[in-house]
Amino acid sequence: MIRVLLVDDQAILCQALQTWLERESDLEVVGSAHDGETAIEQVEVLKPDVVLLDIQMPGMDGIAATQILSERFGDTKVIVLSGYDNDSYLGNALRAGAKGYLLKNTAAEDLANTIRSVHKGYSQVGPGLFDKIMARVGTEEDETDDSSPLPDLSKLSLSEPEFQTLVEGFDAPALSKIIDRAGEQEALEELLARLSRYLRGNPNNIAALYLAGASSRRMKDRTLSAFQYLKFGFKEGVKRGLSREELLLFYREAVTLKTDEAFSWLCSVESPWNCPQGFPFLLQEADRLFGRESVSYQTLLTLSKIETMRVLSDEYTVLGTKLESLQHGFERLGQMLKL
Repeated sequence: MIRVLLVDDQAILCQALQTWLERESDLEVVGSAHDGETAIEQVEVLKPDVVLLDIQMPGMDGIAATQILSERFGDTKVIVLSGYDNDSYLGNALRAGAKGYLLKNTAAEDLANTIRSVHKGYSQVGPGLFDKIMARVGTEEDETDDSSPLPDLSKLSLSEPEFQTLVEGFDAPALSKIIDRAGEQEALEELLARLSRYLRGNPNNIAALYLAGASSRRMKDRTLSAFQYLKFGFKEGVKRGLSREELLLFYREAVTLKTDEAFSWLCSVESPWNCPQGFPFLLQEADRLFGRESVSYQTLLTLSKIETMRVLSDEYTVLGTKLESLQHGFERLGQMLKL
């Protein structure tokens, strides 16, 4: 059974697609989403085999979502379902990692067959679109004798060995420095392109996720992608046991984009701040971001008091046990003196 996730901002289209696809005995629609961000969250939870994705949606569009899905979830294949017979959209989708590109007027049978083909590992585009790809390639070859080189970070003066050293560790000062340097030298696009290629083979690399998120945050119209990179990086950093100071790199970038959600990372069950030693920082942040009268601050304050009472109760229990033991000792001593 091929598990399919539908992503389109038009709910009626998702319903129609689900009706058509579920007539096929080997296809199962496991969920739907109406924007790129929700699609990424759904893929993380549902782990579909194929995502059928609209290209134009509010918020994060299909191209940005395709890029992150291709980098982060290598086992999930993306098919873009577009209303645009446009070689620019087609080229951008394929470069972002889409394995298929179909127009919305594609017949239901052809759509089902494309899903099967992409699931098997093939790439497929709709009728007539392949000719557009070849025509574009021919035009580009006419314009230049050399093939377009991959971004080499020449503006950034960062060699391949230096890049590998940067992403293989997690040197917080070095990571921050490279982001500042890329911004100053107007090389953020080059850096992000290199990171995107790297993440497709190394989706859980925390240094690359941080660099991609921090770079995207400083670029126009990339804030939604930035937040997703930082979110994945923070979660992966918690799993890997990064220090609080290192995790704060992700948080401080993300909190400027989505304050409430980024702050919730610090309060999650897995967070290293979810302990008595972490409460002072959480209270300080809640006060700074939301104020002392906010629900967030008051909730944390209550939890902090409860935790303090629990610790005191545990201490009293231990003390009571020791006093009881001491009392028994005095009683035995008294009996010995009587003898």
